[in-house]
Amino acid sequence: MIREQEARFLIQAVLEGNCAAIIGLSNMGKSALLRELYAPATHALLMDGRNDDYLFVYVDCNLMAERSEQALYEVTLRSIIAALRRADSPITLIAGLSDLYRTVVEPPAPLRSPLAFGDALHEVCEQSGQRLVLLLDEFDDPFEKLAGRAYLNLRALKDQFRERLCYITATDRPLASIRQDHEAAEFIELFDTRERWLGFMNKTDTLALACEMTAGANASDDDIQLIVDMAGGHAGMLEAVVDIWRRILAGTPDNARDDALKMAHEALDDHAIIRAECAKLWSQLGEDERNALIAVVCDERADPKVIERLRVMRLLDDGSESVLVGNVWRTFVRRQALTRPDAVRGVMVDIDSGEVYVDGGKTEPLTDLEYKLLLLLYGRLNKIVDKYTIVTNVWGENYLDNVDDARIEKLVSRLRNKLEPGAEEPKYLTTLRGRGYKLVG
Repeated sequence: MIREQEARFLIQAVLEGNCAAIIGLSNMGKSALLRELYAPATHALLMDGRNDDYLFVYVDCNLMAERSEQALYEVTLRSIIAALRRADSPITLIAGLSDLYRTVVEPPAPLRSPLAFGDALHEVCEQSGQRLVLLLDEFDDPFEKLAGRAYLNLRALKDQFRERLCYITATDRPLASIRQDHEAAEFIELFDTRERWLGFMNKTDTLALACEMTAGANASDDDIQLIVDMAGGHAGMLEAVVDIWRRILAGTPDNARDDALKMAHEALDDHAIIRAECAKLWSQLGEDERNALIAVVCDERADPKVIERLRVMRLLDDGSESVLVGNVWRTFVRRQALTRPDAVRGVMVDIDSGEVYVDGGKTEPLTDLEYKLLLLLYGRLNKIVDKYTIVTNVWGENYLDNVDDARIEKLVSRLRNKLEPGAEEPKYLTTLRGRGYKLVG
């Protein structure tokens, strides 16, 4: 089961009669986790034979007809009735709830809607013999925008039914950071100490999901590892990387694999879903969190408090298997470093991705020889590199007698044209006549 640790955390809260909250940025799998909790197979696996004592109800708050207290009650009660029908519950119970549903939707007086909703929960909690667990997905918007009395009512219902009623919420941000008014605070108290961040998956879950996504495609162990290394533990990115693997790498013979890998890396750059997923994650981070991530991937110092927050959010690979951050996300963060107003000017090589940037802008792709020459110069930044060193490192020692000065100069010229804003007046790749070449930092 994917995200089993998180599912066990939520199930344990329910078994103890408590509410719980899961928090995570875009497409980290919050909805998928709540749907897993809704599945009978999950109950059978995690609830130690007590699954028949509970009625799990998945409530998609995106289905609210409007942002109002009445709409929240309507979608919740509609979901409860659907769950009871799925569980073959007594017809009399469903019929009674259907009557109350009609009162919620078309109340004879405004006060009747919340009262009918409360009566409906009483029917389920007191008459069905089951404990009710409401899985409130996409809860950010209604929690932020609904009148506080809606949450005072939900708190009062929890106090009334105690362990027979539990709420599990899924939001992009902690409930306490969405709103701080008194009415909401009463509701937020129900989740005290039982919040769990959902970030990048761990290695075990990522491998399992990659295997599931490539099932039937004859993916080798090396293929699976490549996919996992690229995508990391983000389900949306994993799906996009698998798509690229199927189109470009699957079934490629060994003698063509290097070329296919280059094509795959280029496709990663242009993949709309990957760009969108990365941008979406980035947009949900605070400025201090962005700066800390940039510092980590660029081997710079970062605020320890922010680093700890990112670890809690499960957005940082800490060297263990608990969080798996992929090359796609690291490369994206490195690129953001290049767009900062105070970004270092000059040439930067992203060794992991093979991409080259000059003054924050990405260069056109380099040939193999151009890239080898650049890596040689980059590794000796601000130092003179003679022609002998260039030939042995770029072409190899066997070519010492075959590569003349003109050939070296042509290679340097091609590289300079791709690096320099004005190759006729080089600023970064300079020639020192009779001595060699230097890449200026």
